[in-house]
Amino acid sequence: MYLSRIRIQNFRNFQDLDVALGGNIVIVGENRVGKSNLLFGLRLIFDPSLPDSSRQLGLADFWDGLATVDAETTITISVEIKDFEDDPDVLAVLTDFRLDDDPNTVRLTYQLRAQPGLEHAPASDDDFSFACFGGESEAKRFGHDLRRRITMDLLPALRDAEGDLAAWRRSPLRPLVEEAFVAIDAAALKEIGDKIAEASQAAIEFDEVKTLETKIAELFVAMAGPKQDVQPSLGFSATDATRINRQIRLLIDEGRRGVADASLGSANLIFLTLKLLDLQRLIENNKRDHSLLAIEEPESHLHPHLQRLVYKHLFETIVDSDADDDADEDGDDAEPLTVILTTHSPHIASVAPLESLLLLRSQDGQGTKGYSTASTDFSEAETEDLSRYLDVTRAEMVFARGVLLVEGDAERFLIPAFADDMDISLDEHGVSVCSVGGTNFKPYVKLLCALGIPFAVITDCDWVDKKPRAYNRALKLVDVIDRMRGGADTNALIKGIKDLETWEESFAECKTFGIFVNSGTLETELFEGDYAEEMIETLRENNLSQERKDLLDAWEADPKSYDSVKMLKMIEQMGKGRYAQRLATRVPGKLVPDYIADAINHVIGLV
Repeated sequence: MYLSRIRIQNFRNFQDLDVALGGNIVIVGENRVGKSNLLFGLRLIFDPSLPDSSRQLGLADFWDGLATVDAETTITISVEIKDFEDDPDVLAVLTDFRLDDDPNTVRLTYQLRAQPGLEHAPASDDDFSFACFGGESEAKRFGHDLRRRITMDLLPALRDAEGDLAAWRRSPLRPLVEEAFVAIDAAALKEIGDKIAEASQAAIEFDEVKTLETKIAELFVAMAGPKQDVQPSLGFSATDATRINRQIRLLIDEGRRGVADASLGSANLIFLTLKLLDLQRLIENNKRDHSLLAIEEPESHLHPHLQRLVYKHLFETIVDSDADDDADEDGDDAEPLTVILTTHSPHIASVAPLESLLLLRSQDGQGTKGYSTASTDFSEAETEDLSRYLDVTRAEMVFARGVLLVEGDAERFLIPAFADDMDISLDEHGVSVCSVGGTNFKPYVKLLCALGIPFAVITDCDWVDKKPRAYNRALKLVDVIDRMRGGADTNALIKGIKDLETWEESFAECKTFGIFVNSGTLETELFEGDYAEEMIETLRENNLSQERKDLLDAWEADPKSYDSVKMLKMIEQMGKGRYAQRLATRVPGKLVPDYIADAINHVIGLV
């Protein structure tokens, strides 16, 4: 089973959130946008550890944008579930909550509303009551029986992994150890306990220990008085057979240190390891049918490489285990587990399943909206391209307010300098410059459209046989963008652009969709513009032959005499990225190319 949709109405940050989901969920978005509130909304439905007193929301929990809360106003949180039929246990729990017109979909709903019969607008929290029901009828109520079978566990952002591991009652090690000891012979345990007790007693019989015990007892009674004397003494924890398992502790570094000596990152990772084993144990022992594991800020205290390693393993090995290899005779998956993460880490985003991304963005007057990749129609090649090349740098665009997509490193280094010269700080506006490493912009455009992130594509015209390669490239992107934005007649739009008389007119129309094309290549555009002197100066920093030095001298004397092919070869020899980095220091005060300035202003105007 997986969560296929979530809808939230009138709850905290959310006026009306309605978004498709694709199983595992990686929630991204700026601070205060409602990521934790979304998780709490899911807890209202699935978390058995949440008492009813916490489910009893009040006036403060309604969306801030509501002018008034009347007797008809409700907080509604609903999730839809699919692919539950193959698991007979899950099917048995959920079958009564199918939708009337779609029996392959289950809906579970939490709702807060005014008390029945209330004749005035709610004035206090006592004027509300909540209900949890399934399907389309409030009569189909659910409660703890469902939550103990399909259960949500939360690891909060401010978790104390070390403290929870040290406290026996809260430790995820406890149920694992207790289950392991169940199968051990009681007589064998008693024998071990007797030996430990004997050794422990011998240790406290040393004169030095007895002296310390006496000092503690005497000082306590001196301070508290004889009537408050608790008679403190020194000893070891209980060693009887029924409690000996409580003396087991998780050690690290080959048993030389306890968890208290571990780093915060290691403690968090140990906690996650034990939690996953415990969830697996509960499934295997038929104590639950499906687990929803929510982790806030999983990147906490983990260095970047470990973030990628841990969560790549979690997504690829644990969550998405091969059903054919790991299914039992009933067809049940080995790991009935859904992982839900809230993160600010591009390292985790770079290894997350493509269909799992959920972006939350606050929109003025409309609360927080959600944008998901779950229902985006990526081709197999596009999915492979994004999954393979969505490294940390490119994954940063998922967290951006706006994105400038460029071909390569030259643009990536130069455009921030151009923006600075326009008195525009891209960082202040939350705009990222992302290189796609070529001209295959389509997968990235589809991703940004799906997530509702404003963008502009900056690309070279690339003339071949008096025809610009960028023409077909731009039309294909316009086609994708218009279709994903729900254009009324995309075919007619494309035909209209093709019917224009000149390339310039066509490219001008493409600008309205965020596609910006130069007249040749970036380097020739700059040289033939306002940058000949600066580009020649930068080329001279390279180790050049005398022939090339002479060429640069000639171009400097007469910039119109330059040979674009030879210039590009010199730049490639130096390395486009390295060259652009050095040229960027000479940008201030120069004229920014029109197509780049237009692209920057386009995105800034949308964020």
